[in-house]
Amino acid sequence: MADTRDVLVVGAGPVGLTTACQLARLGASVRVVEQLERPTTESRAVGVHARSLEMLASLGVVDRLEARGRRIGALEMVEGRTGRTRARIDLAGTRTRHPYVLDVAQPDTEEVLAERAAELGIVVQRGVALTALDQDPDGVHVTLRTADLGRIERFGWVVGADGGHSSTRRLVGERLVGGFHGQHFAMADVDVDTTLSPDTIRMFLHPDGMGILFPLAGERARVMFLVDEPGPGDPTLERIQELADARMGGLVRVRDPRWLTYFEVHHAQVPRYRHGRVLLAGDAAHVHSPAGAQGMNTGVQDAANLAWKLALVARGIATPELLDSYQAERHPVGAEVVRATTLLTDVGTATGPESLLRDAALFVAGHVRPAAAAAATRLAELAVRYRDSPLSVQHGREHGREHGREHRRGHSRLRAGDRVPDPAGLSRPDGGPVAIEDLLAEPGMLLLVRDGQQRGALQDVLARLGRVLPVAREATGGDGLVDPDDGLGLQGLALVRPDGHLGLVADTADPALLRRYLTDTLQVTATAPAARGLRG
Repeated sequence: MADTRDVLVVGAGPVGLTTACQLARLGASVRVVEQLERPTTESRAVGVHARSLEMLASLGVVDRLEARGRRIGALEMVEGRTGRTRARIDLAGTRTRHPYVLDVAQPDTEEVLAERAAELGIVVQRGVALTALDQDPDGVHVTLRTADLGRIERFGWVVGADGGHSSTRRLVGERLVGGFHGQHFAMADVDVDTTLSPDTIRMFLHPDGMGILFPLAGERARVMFLVDEPGPGDPTLERIQELADARMGGLVRVRDPRWLTYFEVHHAQVPRYRHGRVLLAGDAAHVHSPAGAQGMNTGVQDAANLAWKLALVARGIATPELLDSYQAERHPVGAEVVRATTLLTDVGTATGPESLLRDAALFVAGHVRPAAAAAATRLAELAVRYRDSPLSVQHGREHGREHGREHRRGHSRLRAGDRVPDPAGLSRPDGGPVAIEDLLAEPGMLLLVRDGQQRGALQDVLARLGRVLPVAREATGGDGLVDPDDGLGLQGLALVRPDGHLGLVADTADPALLRRYLTDTLQVTATAPAARGLRG
């Protein structure tokens, strides 16, 4: 019988494995069950965006993923009948250590994450289905069934990361709400012959339906086409070639298929991500078009957002009310992804007056630098922020009250709820360059403090929940950070959450302010930091 502090993660895809790995490295006890007896061999999700790579960096898996994938430096919108490029969005200028999309087949992503899970001591049980669920205020009874045996076990918490046909979602009585007219895609994992450069994802615009070309490692690529409702069976290679000829300007020849399939997507989301002690993430919580390669990335970021909070709660360090912020922060993001991918799919098939508006928008995106930069940042998911979250507190000289919490605007360039910036020139005292993702590789929170003010007192308050690092304009020795150009714009203190977003930002390094934030906002109990911290 599992301990009621244990977390059960249902699903061993990228979202489930990311959730489990983050929970484990933050000190929670976790198990994973997966209905499939063997890992998938289907390429499925292939594009990993910059923000996801930043979050996966804390797990130590980015180099392993890079070895299996291809860096993509741009997205192009192409006229499908002529092959003429209508707009190009370069990612090279995005402010991240990863100014590219990493195209890597999902089996490779899962294998890398499974390796990391094993290193963290996580047991992944395959061929195990969740068939029943009953929760009470103290835990969750689940029925787990194998091919020949069913058993009831008890866990403290359950995370449903079991995909678009989620059993967890069904068992808590939740359903997807949205557009259910459905869109059908023909998809092929093939080798391609083309004169097109392999460093660009291309979306081909065509009135009969968009086409998408994702280059993978070597000559391998993912091609997809929006189609009318298909007949029975899978598409043939000949059918894929017909679609490529018609919608990719005759620029792509396909061969050596690994996977040919039709699939249907809806545009929908669950109203609630949290049901008591059961939480939904990834496709279990939201489904949408593959346009823009946002699906898996949104799920990975669900996982990073949820895991640090659930680790605190599962370990008894924070009260369960902290988990309400998962809904508050991630549900709006999921809703925007559903809206944006629906719009992007519709743009690819626009005709008549709508196509004129589309073409004007593409011209602006491709030729006006601020618009192109904004589009690149949005595509990379670097613009996601939680400024309206109950966990985001900005403390400064100009102040008011918002959402029942202290919120002060004005001075610091850092904004609570935003992804913490990663300024050029940030370094360690010895001059070695460092990125925020490097600092977050050590589990726990990161408290940045201007010139080390009140460092000892702040560390006493934060205790084992994280560490305090001074930030100065010049090297002064010790283990702090050097920010010579003041790229962070730090005035007093900034608390960086384990998912890389800012929680508390203040113009003063006041230990009492930090204590109030931990107890009142993060719901950390008074004795927890001294007793057992996040960094176990």
